[in-house]
Amino acid sequence: MSRHTRPRHISFLYIIVSFMLSPPSVSAQMMSDDRNHPKEFTALQYGAGYGRMEQKGKQRGDGPVTELKEKLELLDRKKVMIAVCTVLLTAGLTAALVLFFRGEPEVQEEPLPIEEPEPQDWLVSREQVERLAYDDSVLGYVSWELSDEALADLNRVLTEYGITTAEDISQFLAQAAIESLAGTALTEWGDEEYFRGRGYSEGTRGAGYLHLTFAYGQMAFAVWLMKKYVPALSEIDYASPAEHGRDEISRTYYAALQTAANLGLNVSAYSRVVYNENQTGGLTTGADYIAEKFAWESAAYFWYISGVSQSFLKFPCSMNTDIASKIVGGSNWQSRREAYAAFYPVLAEAFEEEAA
Repeated sequence: MSRHTRPRHISFLYIIVSFMLSPPSVSAQMMSDDRNHPKEFTALQYGAGYGRMEQKGKQRGDGPVTELKEKLELLDRKKVMIAVCTVLLTAGLTAALVLFFRGEPEVQEEPLPIEEPEPQDWLVSREQVERLAYDDSVLGYVSWELSDEALADLNRVLTEYGITTAEDISQFLAQAAIESLAGTALTEWGDEEYFRGRGYSEGTRGAGYLHLTFAYGQMAFAVWLMKKYVPALSEIDYASPAEHGRDEISRTYYAALQTAANLGLNVSAYSRVVYNENQTGGLTTGADYIAEKFAWESAAYFWYISGVSQSFLKFPCSMNTDIASKIVGGSNWQSRREAYAAFYPVLAEAFEEEAA
């Protein structure tokens, strides 16, 4: 709707109010007529149930009785019109008040165009996940909390982002286990003061299994998703945080939004990855949205664009864990080594069985 176009319900009320205010009152018309013809009649007299008019002065045309009847009929018609307008005005105002006080309507979310792999094609099974548990020297007992949906999404991103060997999967899950406390902390813990001290906010804090952080990180990820999932945007520019600065990432993000708008595309499923403190309709954005919709994909995306697997040595070892820890940027490297040491034998066993 153009900002210069009055909404229909506003226009309707405007017409009603204008109509009611514009015509002169009936009493004013009758007083005017009486001044023009001051001696046509003087009064009405009623008696014993019969109405009778005492006429004085000159008789013209059909007489004052007919003129009075016409004025009374006009008065009755205008009374009806005023009553109808009053009812309509009251109904319109009531509807407007209901719309005003009930707040923003809840926006219906569109499903994401993501196809999960069938269980028989999974790289990590439910049975393996249950065995990926260990006693950590710092964190205590660590075990995964993954719903069926989360497990299916894990297997999808492992395949799509090329994390497909026992070593790569073990290293990836070891980092995710410590960053997210095995899926129990999909957003970074802390208060606003804590986040501000590290250069971000609650809305741009770490989110997902590898805690994707910062506004520019969210913008780059949003563009990646648009480019990946919206065919009409497959050719838009993407600026990786590993190779570009924040200004360039911001520019490509807003350029992507402008391109989508020019094509009439709704990309809110991906733009909500970027925190928006003015978001309405009860919809989440930023860190909370990433944790809700893209917890595994944000982790696999970061792993891929940062070239973690490509940085590993050619053989399985805890040195690869240190390489991954440095790139991911997390603390507590010892726990990451322990997680890898617990995960690799479980996953390697399954790969060896398949090879045999």
